[in-house]
Amino acid sequence: MSASARPAAWSRLNVFLHWSIVVLIVCQWIQGEFMAEFWDATLEGEAVNQTTTVLGYSHIVIGTLILVAAAMRLIDRFTHGRPPLDADEAQWAVMLAKVTHFLLYALLFLMPVLGLVAWFTGNDDIAGYHAFLWNPLLAVIGLHVVGALAQHFWFRSPALKRMIPGIRHST
Repeated sequence: MSASARPAAWSRLNVFLHWSIVVLIVCQWIQGEFMAEFWDATLEGEAVNQTTTVLGYSHIVIGTLILVAAAMRLIDRFTHGRPPLDADEAQWAVMLAKVTHFLLYALLFLMPVLGLVAWFTGNDDIAGYHAFLWNPLLAVIGLHVVGALAQHFWFRSPALKRMIPGIRHST
């Protein structure tokens, strides 16, 4: 898509999916320990309380929703385009943003896939890889947030405003 044909803002769907993924990741963080207990009990054939069961299954459902939302965001991005990058932004910042987004999407796809494969196969090693990726995901999310704030306050870019629901930015 050419720069002249790029939209001035992210689509409403893309903004909605972005913030939905944020909320779903917060939910995963809040109830993540229940899944660890649920996983161990399931592998060992032990019973767990109803709360652990509900939150364990919700971890699977929420992870799947994250996978679907991330896929839908990418589809929307490639079919509707993305807003142009600020021409005045430093090349190192542009490159860092591209690497951060690549890593973020890689983790948003890889973690749920590994989790689902682990669950359906009962493979504890794959579950270990899935769990191991949590801290790298949080680090990349942190870098993403710092980058968004830097774009807004340091570079004075409209990037952050484009991702706030209800605010339509025009260039």
